[in-house]
Amino acid sequence: MNIAPLPVRLREHDREALLEHFLALDTEDRRLRFGSPIPDEALGRYVERIDFADHGVFAVQDDRLRIAAAVHVARTGQSAELGLSVLPGYRGAHLGSALFARAVMYLRNRGMSEVYVHCLSENATMMHLARKNGMRLTSGGGESDGRLAIEPATPHTHLVEWMQDQQAHAVQALRHHARFSRALLGLA
Repeated sequence: MNIAPLPVRLREHDREALLEHFLALDTEDRRLRFGSPIPDEALGRYVERIDFADHGVFAVQDDRLRIAAAVHVARTGQSAELGLSVLPGYRGAHLGSALFARAVMYLRNRGMSEVYVHCLSENATMMHLARKNGMRLTSGGGESDGRLAIEPATPHTHLVEWMQDQQAHAVQALRHHARFSRALLGLA
């Protein structure tokens, strides 16, 4: 399926949609995303613990407003850990790259100095994405860590983030309107 890689920030009211996204991942995708097989109940607990006010959670949605890809950046001190997932039907559309860039912009504009990823060394997709975005990778014991120093924010980065947010919200509003219109016409 072809969709525009336009990340939107998720909020508290998006918690259920995020859980649905994670539940749509098969066993192997969950293992690669979370580092071990994770059952539905554990996914529910994970999503319930996300602090949407303090953490950055971004998603790319399809035309029906389902989350096709998501990134969660959990801030701790001056660094943050990034975790990313893309549903199988949406891979290869650069959604991961768009979410990675959006997450780094978010962290940069909040004064964070570093972002890291921790993944299984066999997670070739995440390793490729980390390298592509300039992360230094170290591996050992079947696991890998990637680190990226984040440049300080500038007025320009704040403006770009604001413009990206406005564009994402406008597209999301149009999708809501289109979905509502289809429902009224019985086409949903």
